[in-house]
Amino acid sequence: MLKRLQLTLSDSTWFVPFLYGTGGIVLTFLTQYFGSFFRELLPEIIYLDQDSAASVLSSSFTSLMTMMTFSFSTILVVLTTYSSQFSPRTINNFLTNSASKHTLGIFIMTTVYGITNLFLIRTSEEDAVLASGVSVVLVVSSIWAFVKFIQTISVSIQAERLLSSLHREALSVIVKQKQAVEDGKVSIVLKRSVHTFEAGQAVYASRTGYVQLFSSEKQEDHDISFESVVAVGDFVAEGDILGYWLGDDALDKDVFQIGEIRSSIQDPAFVIEKLSEIALKGVSPGINDPNTAIHAIHYIGDILRELSELPEGDFVFSNGKSDWHIKRKAMEATLFEALAPIKTYASHDIFVMASIFEAIRIGRLRAHPTHHDTFEEFVDYIEDVLNWDDLHPREKAFLTTQMMQARKIKA
Repeated sequence: MLKRLQLTLSDSTWFVPFLYGTGGIVLTFLTQYFGSFFRELLPEIIYLDQDSAASVLSSSFTSLMTMMTFSFSTILVVLTTYSSQFSPRTINNFLTNSASKHTLGIFIMTTVYGITNLFLIRTSEEDAVLASGVSVVLVVSSIWAFVKFIQTISVSIQAERLLSSLHREALSVIVKQKQAVEDGKVSIVLKRSVHTFEAGQAVYASRTGYVQLFSSEKQEDHDISFESVVAVGDFVAEGDILGYWLGDDALDKDVFQIGEIRSSIQDPAFVIEKLSEIALKGVSPGINDPNTAIHAIHYIGDILRELSELPEGDFVFSNGKSDWHIKRKAMEATLFEALAPIKTYASHDIFVMASIFEAIRIGRLRAHPTHHDTFEEFVDYIEDVLNWDDLHPREKAFLTTQMMQARKIKA
């Protein structure tokens, strides 16, 4: 339940602004009905008569509308930039940015507060009201949030900041997985080519979409084992088999969350794919920014370094009574899906190709022995598909050096 709530809130752009809007209504209630109780405690200057208060509220609301119009037009420009320069799938990283959500929330709170007080102020029986003073404070806060928002915008459209943000996002997921293994909450076992539970009760996908997360907390103290045939991040169609319950009994629990949008909460490979898409955009003729592509590939290498510290295999959650066997995406598939498309479109750029070898070298720095053959085979693949005959001897020597460094790391 907590993981599902975390997924909903992390991908939501409306929850924080909704809380601010609710706060505006609550604040209206407090100032309308309890403003007179604070009159002896607060300075008299913040209390105005009804006509003056209505004028202040109206003016502040008008100025706020101007700032909101500019802010929303800026957001549209940024969304267009993210989609065209980076990747359409990185738009959600901006929309779920905390600064953007809090700025929008403060604007909504101030707007709701101003409108509701303009509606209620004429019915007030007090000769002086507090609403205008609070409104001024909210408008000043909105101005500060607007300045902060502009600063956030100027930073977020920088390619290096986006790449760094995606890098941190992936590392945070992997660190949680490693911590769970170290704490004994989950173990890693070798992958199975034959599913041992196929005689049991099959679990089918209730809808079409991406497997967003696995709810391991639902295992509790149940004694029925489960084995999945899909990994978090896989695309499934309605009716696809997700896994099997051991035996004739089956728990009435949805162990997988399926949604229209892929999530990175338990899927670091999704972040790697985002970085790969940014790299592909960088080497495209329309963008022609190989340096951004190289930076993205280097970050992919560092994520692979962290990911490869875990041995190859699947996760097993055990409570002493049952084992829930959850499939993990293989390192071979992660490598190929992330770097092979870049090779396809950037094979003519020796520096981008060199960065692929560099990413493999970084990924192998602390790799578990179960991954060494996978990395070595991928280097062989890149070597085989490169057209060495078209390279100048100096270019060939440069790439050969990078390739040998990618091969050099051993257990």
